[in-house]
Amino acid sequence: MATVREFVRQSYRLINPSNPTQPLHGDDQELAINVLNQLLQSYAANGLMLTIAKTANCPIAIGQQYVICGPSTYSPTPDITDGRLANLNNAWILLDNVDYPLIQISRDEFLASFRYEPLRGLPRFIMVFPETDIVRLQIYPAPSQVYELFIRGKFQLDALTANDTMDSLPQYYQRYLLFATAKDVAMYKGRAEAWTPKLEEMLMQATDIMVSASEVNLEITGDRASLLNGAYRVRAGI
Repeated sequence: MATVREFVRQSYRLINPSNPTQPLHGDDQELAINVLNQLLQSYAANGLMLTIAKTANCPIAIGQQYVICGPSTYSPTPDITDGRLANLNNAWILLDNVDYPLIQISRDEFLASFRYEPLRGLPRFIMVFPETDIVRLQIYPAPSQVYELFIRGKFQLDALTANDTMDSLPQYYQRYLLFATAKDVAMYKGRAEAWTPKLEEMLMQATDIMVSASEVNLEITGDRASLLNGAYRVRAGI
């Protein structure tokens, strides 16, 4: 069980070989932890470097337009408390053991369209509206009855402290972070020359592994003109 403190020491040894028993000096540990947390939070920009996706669900009530994803400490308590959603891979609703996939469209497309006035029926579309601490998912149309909403996506990781562990991250993720943290720390410490071409090559190899392990966002497409009519509406009872 490696702590963040031990992880930071290992990362420093990439750019400053030293006796394993030699303590870090000054603000070395604090700086490296800050850099590590900055890296983790920056990955939430597009979710590509967050390799681990998971499925979360919550009920959506009649007429409910928004579902909030955020940390459990946020007030008011979000509908999905797995953390701030970094990347939405897939979304669907469940009614009477039948899945209805939701189509993700851009915020600009939704907001610019005259067709998307408030409406109740079988939800067919989902839009992502990121905010600082939470992400707001808008469902359209708003449900005409109670459904169960499922989303599969990547959630922003919580900030780490010195006594936390890295056990929640797979080993390939930790290996990448060792090199990424060491590279940034070398620049902040005025030791840019310590970051050698060989280290850069190893970082690039670790980066390729991270990207290849990242889930691909497969957009569901279909005939949008008829999605709110016909059999969809009959099966949904609207």
